[in-house]
Amino acid sequence: MKLRKLLAPLAGAALLIPGMTPAFAAENAPSTDTSGVELRATLDALLSEHYVLAVDSMMKIYDGDEAAEAAMAALDENAADMEPVIASVYGEEGGAAFVEIFDKHNMGTDDYAMAVKEGDEEMKQEALDGIEAFVTEMGDFLGTATEGNLPADGAKDALRQHEDFVQDTFDLYVAGEFEASYMTYLDGFKQIFGAGAAISGAIHAQFPDKFTDPNTPAGDFRSTVNRIAAEHFALAQLSLQKGFTASPDFDFVDWAQDQNTAEFTGAISTFYGDEAATQFEQIWTGEHISVQGDLSSARANDNQEGVDEAKSTLTGMFAEDLGTLLSTATENRMPLEDTIAAVTAHENSVIDTFELYVTGDYEGSYAKYREGYAIMFDLGKLLSFSIVDQFPEQFATMAPDKMPATGLGGSETSSSMMKVWMSLSVLIIGAASTIMYRQAKQQ
Repeated sequence: MKLRKLLAPLAGAALLIPGMTPAFAAENAPSTDTSGVELRATLDALLSEHYVLAVDSMMKIYDGDEAAEAAMAALDENAADMEPVIASVYGEEGGAAFVEIFDKHNMGTDDYAMAVKEGDEEMKQEALDGIEAFVTEMGDFLGTATEGNLPADGAKDALRQHEDFVQDTFDLYVAGEFEASYMTYLDGFKQIFGAGAAISGAIHAQFPDKFTDPNTPAGDFRSTVNRIAAEHFALAQLSLQKGFTASPDFDFVDWAQDQNTAEFTGAISTFYGDEAATQFEQIWTGEHISVQGDLSSARANDNQEGVDEAKSTLTGMFAEDLGTLLSTATENRMPLEDTIAAVTAHENSVIDTFELYVTGDYEGSYAKYREGYAIMFDLGKLLSFSIVDQFPEQFATMAPDKMPATGLGGSETSSSMMKVWMSLSVLIIGAASTIMYRQAKQQ
């Protein structure tokens, strides 16, 4: 795609929003990388990864996919990543107790999917009883561990709501109600990001000297950008694999990707105008989403030439065009070469995860999946930081109804959602060193 004409309007994009006023002193400028916001982003990554892996493993169990075992293992690895956080609060014994309870939870989820697949009603009920037992046991554990500061009943309500999203997504999938299933999937994904806001807010209230307020307009924006980016990665993998296996829900995964694209486009429109949003959508859809479909189809039909062409477009033209668009729009706050490299890394992670799946290296595929999922939070951090730095007055501390209309679904982190998820706050309370746990592990 020739970008010179497309990018011309972006040169004056900053004129769409009033410039920074003298009253906006540097020390008061909003930030997306404070200790509180970093904590919130870490929680978002861990909790949302649990959600997508839980749904993915259940689908694979029911479908008889050979990757099911590796999917369940990845889900357990995600739980293991949370153990040091719990141990930092309650010691090794507390961390071990948490993991023991959580592992039983993952097992119950897997058992439910298997019971539905085999039509075993007794086993299904046992699994449901096990899931409810997890809700009760974990809720009581949290109530006791916090010496009543976290009411057990509140914890149970929050856990039960999360379980309902996972189960409803799966049950609708099994029933062949794919649009409803993926609609529920997206709603559950939004909800889990509400958890990050509530939990980090509770930690800030407990430890204000260690963590700044995470739920600022800038913090909200980073979390939302992270959500859309991570959701894209999860949906891309579902789309590629289901296209390859000719699954009946393939078109509905693409429908979910369309919803995700609309949110991305809405954000671009808010800050850079409709013309820039149109340019973004043309690149994103024409050189990315549709080309991923081409890759899946070509691989399914043993069309190596088509596979090579799709890979070349994704890691070449698309990465360059999107990187150029973002760098130009942010007035080089996203440096051109670095941005192209970041987009390329994302595309390589998508491709490698899929290719390892196709070749039957399921353990390797899920290892790459987890790496690729983490990359999306790096991209979200870079993009949100750049936009907030470019338009700081739009992210000054203000009442919720004064927030810029990004079209990003911020209402999901309403006060009611915050209260629901506040009950899980002690799960992730830890020392400041745990904030970058996932990043350190990747390195």
